[in-house]
Amino acid sequence: MKRIVAIAFLASTMGAAVSTAAAQGTSTVNIPFAFHVGSTLMPAGVYRVQSLDQRVFRLYSEDRDRSALALATTTSGSTAPAKKLVFNRYGNHYFLSAILDTRGECEKSFAPSKLERTIRTEEASLGDEGRALLALK
Repeated sequence: MKRIVAIAFLASTMGAAVSTAAAQGTSTVNIPFAFHVGSTLMPAGVYRVQSLDQRVFRLYSEDRDRSALALATTTSGSTAPAKKLVFNRYGNHYFLSAILDTRGECEKSFAPSKLERTIRTEEASLGDEGRALLALK
């Protein structure tokens, strides 16, 4: 009987944690180009950005057909809401790089994936690199 009570308690705690994560800030952004979150390629479209905790973000398409998780390697501890996504661009390849807060400060940054480092090296000789900023709604 104690085991059943413990399992029920654990299940209800997990449910509360999931609903708390879902209730945290979710923003929408229209990304007009295909992009990578780590090594996952995401097509252009409207995405929701959800903060699951201080370091984990989930990006998913409005139709929930595509999704990816991003783990922040550095965080500023800022409590200001996330307002912009920053993408590194190498030729026609875009990689999620950071999330900026309302003050334009780097709130969360993401480590470059192996794929990004490879493409950055390949594109460096062409000098075709830059950044793209997109506002969250």
